[in-house]
Amino acid sequence: MNKIITRIIASIAVLAIIIYLVFPNIFSSEAENNLETPPAAGSSKIAIDAQIVEYETFKNDIVLTGSLIANESVQLASEISGKIDNIYFKEGEYVKEGKLLVQTNVADLKANLQRLKYTAQLNAEMEKRQKQLLEKEAISKEEYDIAFTNFKTTQAEMDALQAEIDKSRIRAPFTGFIGLRYVSEGSYITPSSQIASLYNVDPIKIEFSVPSRYSGLVKKGSKITFSSEAENEERKATVYAIEPQIDPVTRTLTARAETQNPNNELIPGQFIRINLSLENRENAILIPTTAIMPKANGHTVFIIKDGRAHLKDVELGARTANRVEILKGVNKGDTVAIAGVPQLKDRAEIEIKKLEK
Repeated sequence: MNKIITRIIASIAVLAIIIYLVFPNIFSSEAENNLETPPAAGSSKIAIDAQIVEYETFKNDIVLTGSLIANESVQLASEISGKIDNIYFKEGEYVKEGKLLVQTNVADLKANLQRLKYTAQLNAEMEKRQKQLLEKEAISKEEYDIAFTNFKTTQAEMDALQAEIDKSRIRAPFTGFIGLRYVSEGSYITPSSQIASLYNVDPIKIEFSVPSRYSGLVKKGSKITFSSEAENEERKATVYAIEPQIDPVTRTLTARAETQNPNNELIPGQFIRINLSLENRENAILIPTTAIMPKANGHTVFIIKDGRAHLKDVELGARTANRVEILKGVNKGDTVAIAGVPQLKDRAEIEIKKLEK
C-alpha cells in the first residue's frame, strides 16, 4: 500500500514539473498580478491652498533708493596763484550772490596797471596829434596808423591786466551756505588749492534710478514721496528732469526731482527712500507670485474647477513685492491654486485645505 502511495506522489510531482516547464507563464502571471495589485489606501487627492479671484484697484507703486544733492554747489578756488591777503567769510555763513569772499595779493599787477595807464595816456595824446597832422596832410596815413595801433594796444594790455586783477577777488557765484574753510590768511594758493565749498540747498534735488521696465511710466511732472535716513517724515517732490538714455551697465534710467527746503533740514548726500507711484488701475486681477509656474515660452497657473486642477496659460503684467498682475488667462471668480502648486499636474484631483477670498 505504501509503495502505491509513494508512486502516486511521485507521479504528481513529475506531472507538476512537466506543467511548469511547458506552461511557465501560469505561475509568473499570478505572481506579477499579486505584485501589481496596490494595497488599499486612502484618498490620492493633492492638498493645496487656493484663492478666489476678485477685481481690485492696483496701486502700482515701487520703492527706490536715491540721494539728496544740492540745488547748486561749487568748490571755491582761485583762477590765479598768489598769497591770500584777506578772507571775508566765516565757516557755515549764509552769503549772498556777489559777496567778496577772498582777496589775494596782486600788488605787482596793480603796479603794472598804473604803468600802462601812463603809457596809454601818452599814446592817446600822440594819436590825437598825429590825427591833426594827418588832416593837414603833414604826415602819411601809415604814420598815423602806427600811433593809433600803439594807443589801442596799450588799452588792450590794460584790459587784460585788469582782468587778472579781478581774478584775485573771489566772489560768491550764487546765494548759499559756505562750508568748511581749508586755507588761512597768508596762505599761498594755486588754482588747484581748495578754499571752501558753497552750497545752495533750497530747493534741494533728489537723484534716483528707475529700472528700465518702468522707464516709460516716469515722466516730467511725476510726483514722488520720500523720507530721509535722518527722519521718518514723508515729503513730496516733483520730477523735473530725466536722463535721455538708459544706462547700458545698470539698465536703469536716472531721474531728478526737487522739493522746497526752507529750513535746510534736508542735507545734500543723505540717503533717502522713495515711493514712486507709476499708475493706478481699476478692476485689476492680482494673485500671489507663488501661483505662477514658468514654462519655456510664458507662464501658467492652475485653475481649480470640479475638484480638479486645470493648467491655464496667462499673460503677466506689473509685479509688486509678492503679487503679480494677470492681464490675460484668469477671470473674476476663478479659483486659483496658490500653495502646493509644484506638485500639481493638469487635471489632477485636489483637496483645498485653505481658501482665501
